[in-house]
Amino acid sequence: MPPAAAGSVTASSVLSLVEHLRYNAHLGKHSHFYASLRRRNLHVLCGVPVVTINLILGSVFFSLLQAELPDWGKWLGAGLALLAAALGGIQTFFDFKKTCAGHREVGNDYLQLARECERLLALHADKLLSLQQLASELPRLNAEYADINERAEAFIVSAKDYDYARHWMQHGREDV
Repeated sequence: MPPAAAGSVTASSVLSLVEHLRYNAHLGKHSHFYASLRRRNLHVLCGVPVVTINLILGSVFFSLLQAELPDWGKWLGAGLALLAAALGGIQTFFDFKKTCAGHREVGNDYLQLARECERLLALHADKLLSLQQLASELPRLNAEYADINERAEAFIVSAKDYDYARHWMQHGREDV
Protein backbone atom coordinates (compact mmCIF):
# COMPACT_ATOMS: atom_id res chain seq x y z
CA MET A 1 0.00 0.00 0.00
CA PRO A 2 1.51 3.40 -0.96
CA PRO A 3 2.12 5.96 1.79
CA ALA A 4 -0.62 8.51 2.27
CA ALA A 5 -0.21 11.70 0.30
CA ALA A 6 0.66 14.82 2.23
CA GLY A 7 -2.47 16.42 3.59
CA SER A 8 -4.64 13.34 3.06
CA VAL A 9 -6.70 11.86 5.83
CA THR A 10 -5.98 8.31 6.95
CA ALA A 11 -8.19 6.14 9.11
CA SER A 12 -5.51 5.69 11.73
CA SER A 13 -4.84 9.44 12.07
CA VAL A 14 -8.52 10.48 12.25
CA LEU A 15 -9.44 7.70 14.68
CA SER A 16 -6.35 8.45 16.73
CA LEU A 17 -7.20 12.15 16.95
CA VAL A 18 -10.80 11.52 17.99
CA GLU A 19 -9.71 8.88 20.51
CA HIS A 20 -7.04 11.24 21.91
CA LEU A 21 -9.61 14.02 22.23
CA ARG A 22 -11.99 11.60 23.99
CA TYR A 23 -9.25 10.57 26.41
CA ASN A 24 -8.28 14.19 27.16
CA ALA A 25 -11.92 15.13 27.73
CA HIS A 26 -12.33 12.24 30.18
CA LEU A 27 -9.12 13.29 31.93
CA GLY A 28 -10.41 16.85 32.18
CA LYS A 29 -13.71 15.55 33.53
CA HIS A 30 -12.02 13.50 36.23
CA SER A 31 -9.64 16.35 37.15
CA HIS A 32 -12.43 18.87 37.54
CA PHE A 33 -14.77 16.49 39.36
CA TYR A 34 -12.03 15.68 41.86
CA ALA A 35 -11.19 19.38 42.24
CA SER A 36 -14.88 20.07 42.81
CA LEU A 37 -15.02 17.43 45.52
CA ARG A 38 -11.99 18.91 47.28
CA ARG A 39 -13.47 22.45 47.14
CA ARG A 40 -16.76 21.15 48.54
CA ASN A 41 -14.87 19.49 51.39
CA LEU A 42 -13.00 22.74 52.10
CA HIS A 43 -16.29 24.65 52.07
CA VAL A 44 -17.73 22.25 54.66
CA LEU A 45 -14.49 22.20 56.66
CA CYS A 46 -14.61 25.98 57.07
CA GLY A 47 -18.38 26.42 57.19
CA VAL A 48 -19.40 23.91 59.85
CA PRO A 49 -16.99 25.21 62.51
CA VAL A 50 -18.07 28.81 61.82
CA VAL A 51 -21.73 27.95 62.35
CA THR A 52 -20.97 25.78 65.40
CA ILE A 53 -18.72 28.37 67.06
CA ASN A 54 -21.20 31.16 66.45
CA LEU A 55 -24.03 29.07 67.91
CA ILE A 56 -21.97 28.27 71.00
CA LEU A 57 -20.88 31.87 71.47
CA GLY A 58 -24.39 33.19 70.95
CA SER A 59 -25.89 30.67 73.36
CA VAL A 60 -23.28 31.23 76.06
CA PHE A 61 -23.24 35.01 75.87
CA PHE A 62 -27.02 35.25 75.65
CA SER A 63 -27.41 33.19 78.81
CA LEU A 64 -24.70 35.17 80.61
CA LEU A 65 -25.82 38.70 79.73
CA GLN A 66 -26.29 39.61 83.37
CA ALA A 67 -23.46 37.50 84.79
CA GLU A 68 -19.84 38.51 85.19
CA LEU A 69 -17.58 36.23 83.13
CA PRO A 70 -14.24 35.00 84.48
CA ASP A 71 -11.12 36.12 82.60
CA TRP A 72 -10.61 32.72 80.96
CA GLY A 73 -14.20 32.88 79.64
CA LYS A 74 -13.60 36.29 78.12
CA TRP A 75 -10.39 35.10 76.45
CA LEU A 76 -12.04 31.89 75.23
CA GLY A 77 -14.93 33.86 73.79
CA ALA A 78 -12.59 36.31 72.09
CA GLY A 79 -10.47 33.48 70.70
CA LEU A 80 -13.50 31.59 69.37
CA ALA A 81 -14.89 34.78 67.81
CA LEU A 82 -11.52 35.41 66.13
CA LEU A 83 -11.38 31.82 64.85
CA ALA A 84 -14.94 32.03 63.50
CA ALA A 85 -14.11 35.32 61.76
CA ALA A 86 -10.92 33.86 60.26
CA LEU A 87 -12.70 30.75 58.96
CA GLY A 88 -15.53 32.88 57.59
CA GLY A 89 -12.99 35.14 55.88
CA ILE A 90 -11.18 32.19 54.32
CA GLN A 91 -14.46 30.76 53.13
CA THR A 92 -15.51 34.10 51.62
CA PHE A 93 -12.12 34.87 50.05
CA PHE A 94 -11.66 31.48 48.36
CA ASP A 95 -15.39 31.11 47.58
CA PHE A 96 -15.22 27.32 47.75
CA LYS A 97 -18.90 26.90 46.90
CA LYS A 98 -18.58 28.86 43.64
CA THR A 99 -15.38 27.10 42.58
CA CYS A 100 -16.92 23.73 43.43
CA ALA A 101 -19.87 24.50 41.14
CA GLY A 102 -17.55 25.83 38.41
CA HIS A 103 -15.39 22.70 38.45
CA ARG A 104 -18.55 20.55 38.25
CA GLU A 105 -19.83 22.53 35.28
CA VAL A 106 -16.52 22.28 33.41
CA GLY A 107 -16.28 18.57 34.28
CA ASN A 108 -19.75 18.01 32.85
CA ASP A 109 -18.79 19.89 29.68
CA TYR A 110 -15.74 17.65 29.26
CA LEU A 111 -17.95 14.62 29.85
CA GLN A 112 -20.38 15.78 27.17
CA LEU A 113 -17.50 16.18 24.70
CA ALA A 114 -16.09 12.75 25.58
CA ARG A 115 -19.51 11.18 25.02
CA GLU A 116 -19.80 12.92 21.65
CA CYS A 117 -16.41 11.49 20.64
CA GLU A 118 -17.54 8.04 21.78
CA ARG A 119 -20.77 8.40 19.79
CA LEU A 120 -18.90 9.36 16.62
CA LEU A 121 -16.38 6.55 17.05
CA ALA A 122 -19.23 4.05 17.54
CA LEU A 123 -21.03 5.32 14.41
CA HIS A 124 -17.81 4.92 12.45
CA ALA A 125 -17.16 1.43 13.86
CA ASP A 126 -20.70 0.40 12.88
CA LYS A 127 -20.07 1.85 9.40
CA LEU A 128 -22.85 4.42 9.81
CA LEU A 129 -20.35 7.27 9.52
CA SER A 130 -17.63 7.36 6.87
CA LEU A 131 -14.04 8.32 7.63
CA GLN A 132 -14.51 11.57 5.71
CA GLN A 133 -17.64 12.39 7.74
CA LEU A 134 -15.75 11.63 10.93
CA ALA A 135 -12.84 13.79 9.78
CA SER A 136 -15.25 16.65 9.01
CA GLU A 137 -16.39 16.57 12.68
CA LEU A 138 -12.85 17.19 14.00
CA PRO A 139 -12.88 21.00 13.63
CA ARG A 140 -16.16 21.19 15.59
CA LEU A 141 -14.85 18.85 18.30
CA ASN A 142 -11.57 20.77 18.57
CA ALA A 143 -13.41 24.09 18.76
CA GLU A 144 -15.64 22.74 21.54
CA TYR A 145 -12.59 21.41 23.39
CA ALA A 146 -10.84 24.79 23.06
CA ASP A 147 -13.97 26.56 24.34
CA ILE A 148 -14.16 24.28 27.39
CA ASN A 149 -10.44 24.80 28.06
CA GLU A 150 -10.93 28.56 27.91
CA ARG A 151 -13.79 28.42 30.43
CA ALA A 152 -11.74 26.03 32.60
CA GLU A 153 -8.99 28.66 33.00
CA ALA A 154 -11.11 30.28 35.71
CA PHE A 155 -11.09 27.00 37.66
CA ILE A 156 -7.50 25.86 38.08
CA VAL A 157 -6.90 22.16 38.64
CA SER A 158 -4.03 21.41 41.00
CA ALA A 159 -1.29 18.94 40.15
CA LYS A 160 -2.73 16.66 42.81
CA ASP A 161 -6.17 16.72 41.15
CA TYR A 162 -4.63 16.01 37.75
CA ASP A 163 -2.43 13.19 39.05
CA TYR A 164 -5.41 11.63 40.80
CA ALA A 165 -7.40 11.76 37.57
CA ARG A 166 -4.54 10.27 35.54
CA HIS A 167 -4.15 7.46 38.09
CA TRP A 168 -7.81 6.52 37.76
CA MET A 169 -7.73 6.82 33.96
CA GLN A 170 -4.72 4.51 33.72
CA HIS A 171 -6.43 1.90 35.86
CA GLY A 172 -9.60 1.92 33.80
CA ARG A 173 -11.77 3.56 36.44
CA GLU A 174 -14.50 5.86 35.20
CA ASP A 175 -16.41 6.32 38.47
CA VAL A 176 -14.72 9.26 40.19
